Amino acid sequence: MPKDHPAPGFSVPVLAGAARPGLCTDCGVSRMGDGRACGQACQFIQPDYASAEHRVHGRVADPSLGDEAFFGVTLAMQRLRLDPPADGAQWSGITTALAADLLRRGKVDAVLAVRADPHDRWRPEPVIVTDPAALAQCRGMRMGYAPTLAALEPAAAAGHKRIAVIGIPCQVYALRAIEATLGFRRIYVIGTPCSDNTTTESFHAFLALLDPKPETVSYLEFRADYRVEMRFDDGRPAKFVP
Repeated sequence: MPKDHPAPGFSVPVLAGAARPGLCTDCGVSRMGDGRACGQACQFIQPDYASAEHRVHGRVADPSLGDEAFFGVTLAMQRLRLDPPADGAQWSGITTALAADLLRRGKVDAVLAVRADPHDRWRPEPVIVTDPAALAQCRGMRMGYAPTLAALEPAAAAGHKRIAVIGIPCQVYALRAIEATLGFRRIYVIGTPCSDNTTTESFHAFLALLDPKPETVSYLEFRADYRVEMRFDDGRPAKFVP
């Protein structure tokens, strides 16, 4: 699908600026109007988790409370999955289902997420989603830097006042650091795990080391058993690599 013809319920923001050179993992803040904000917002420059937790949750994490030693401030831990799983989901589709529910119930006007670039199934493309059904195109894993937060300014310019952001930890940390300056009435965060940072180009090189036909890989998972699981769209059975 050409970028100038997004699916109904989508807006593909034009991202101003460019990522900072060097170690920037391109969360999107450096592409915003005042890119200098990354100096205070970046999780990797001078993080202050205690202050962030107190500001967002009202207290800091207590390592003596079991899960908080690993997950931060916690109200409750639930283990959820959709049954049956959603088609095209990485796990079961619970993340996009939560976002779609926020839209359907009118809790938010828009969701900031990523879908696959029309020309590369693995490259993340930030989008502003206003139709719950359109979130189906945001299912699945993308590999590479995703400047999702650069969509905050276009979302505000479009008149959205209550938003949800699907993001990985470095994006969420930066979002919480600058949220008071953005002018939104409400920001919901749906966080997802992140195992590493790399460019999409480097990921393609990685796939080429794992399989002689990397273009046929349709699914990849870094599993908890220290194996990489790959599935293919050419009919081959799944492959597991230590």
